Amino acid sequence: MTTGEILTLLRARGFRFAHALGQNFLADDEVLARIADSAQADGACVLEIGAGAGCLTVPLASRAKKVLAVEIDERLIPVLETALQGRRNVRIVQGDALKVDLAALAQETFGDEDFLVAANLPYSITTPVLFRLLESRLPIQRMCVMLQKEAVDRVVAQPGEKAYGPLAIYCAYRAEVERLFRVPPHCFVPQPHVDSEVIELRMRPRPDPAQEQAFLRLVKNAFRMRRKTLLNNLLQCGMGKEQAQKTLEAAGLAPSVRAEALSLADFVRLYGILCEPDVANGKFVV
Repeated sequence: MTTGEILTLLRARGFRFAHALGQNFLADDEVLARIADSAQADGACVLEIGAGAGCLTVPLASRAKKVLAVEIDERLIPVLETALQGRRNVRIVQGDALKVDLAALAQETFGDEDFLVAANLPYSITTPVLFRLLESRLPIQRMCVMLQKEAVDRVVAQPGEKAYGPLAIYCAYRAEVERLFRVPPHCFVPQPHVDSEVIELRMRPRPDPAQEQAFLRLVKNAFRMRRKTLLNNLLQCGMGKEQAQKTLEAAGLAPSVRAEALSLADFVRLYGILCEPDVANGKFVV
């Protein structure tokens, strides 16, 4: 089914877009093909989060070995089934990507094969979905996702920028992130009021699970009270003042520094110091 035919099917069914679900369907065939190509879906296994009416699912299915399409809106499942009729390499699952057992679904669909992620993520779930995928032990090689520009700014933000926070740090820790191209509002139905962008996350080698979780807790704790200094945030986590000051000094950080000024390398160095026996045996727990 073509994108035009899918939109015609939606109109024939009297489909009403749900603002609460961030339903702005990409309807530009050239952009859809570009995303499928950027995802490097040819011959690959692909998990699509937020399949919508299938506008992206169709070009993914024409390239991929297998596609697992997850969609939260049960009204769209019949549309997806019609749009993808005859394509035996697609599995459609109705469910919330933040709640379904993605590991089980991937195992059932792809076996032990690594896979890619493709998605058009609504702004409201960008952060929780990315955190869930990055924290999971899923064998993801690469993610090609379209986000609102504001969300992309938070993913790629650098130290000192207003948008800089745990999301940017964790994305950089787990993947090489690259902005690919902008998608203007007129490419969507209905048209949003903002630009979107497609980004790629090329996953780095998986760190030790305990180390990764401890590192993430450190980053989140460092931003616990954004306007406070890093020293104050360490104190809030239960570290003694003298110990906190010595830790910052060992990391080459001033007591007055805020978390938003630290680079990924700074956080990795700080984490390494906190894991030393004389620190790890103290009261502070990362």
